[in-house]
Amino acid sequence: MRDPGVDAPFRLVTIPFSHFCEKARWALDRAGVPYREDAYLPLAHALPALRAGGRRSVPVLVSRAGALGDSTDIVRHADAFVPSEHALFPGGSGALRAEIEALEERFDRDLGPATRRVVYFHLLPDDDGAFAVMSRSFQARAAAGAALPFWFGRGAFRAYFPVARAIMRRAMRIDAAAAERSMGKLRAVFDLVNERLRDGRPFLVGDRLSAADLTFAALAAPVLAPEHHPTPLPPPGELPAGLRGLVEALRGEPAGAFVLRLYRDHRQHKAGLRAAA
Repeated sequence: MRDPGVDAPFRLVTIPFSHFCEKARWALDRAGVPYREDAYLPLAHALPALRAGGRRSVPVLVSRAGALGDSTDIVRHADAFVPSEHALFPGGSGALRAEIEALEERFDRDLGPATRRVVYFHLLPDDDGAFAVMSRSFQARAAAGAALPFWFGRGAFRAYFPVARAIMRRAMRIDAAAAERSMGKLRAVFDLVNERLRDGRPFLVGDRLSAADLTFAALAAPVLAPEHHPTPLPPPGELPAGLRGLVEALRGEPAGAFVLRLYRDHRQHKAGLRAAA
């Protein structure tokens, strides 16, 4: 079971609503790895990530043995804590593992950045909506035991948000042209997954959950708002019109329904795989 206490052997540095952080968090929760989550706002996360031994990005998983600063490396590390037959990356170097690795890499490369830019493009112009999403995500992680910045809840969060938004737009090139290009990449990945699911298979590769499934679900979650996400977006009806239309449309596709099912059936928030088995 996840132990958020200060004596947990692992520490996960996150931006709470980051889908790459959710990918790492899901793998750790599934494996029953005890960790403490330290949650930061965008931009404010960079120095803690560096101090933890990572780069300027999150997630960073810190242990007595060192730090892992890539979500895929964290998923692989979580595999060491589960029986081999439940590993997200199967052992060996066969065709099954190669297929999982290829899909996982494609989702990381194309879907993750595209989803982030598309959602921010729709969400950031809505002052109240964007602030509500970020505030809600911090509150959800705090309820799960995450450590928040000391100034959170003292009014500084709302004052900080407009500055963070301006820098995020510039640093991530969040504009109409870039969002359109990202939407094309998102569409291509969803088409790929829709085609793979056409034959009724329960998972993208093989007959059980793999890193390909978990990665697709976590990185697609911001444009699907799964009900069982531990730091969810608001219900579609509370989203800006453009983002609401996208969420509702993608939910109606096989790939969208697939993600909603994975979150419902496979996203254990606290109980590890052994406890849930």
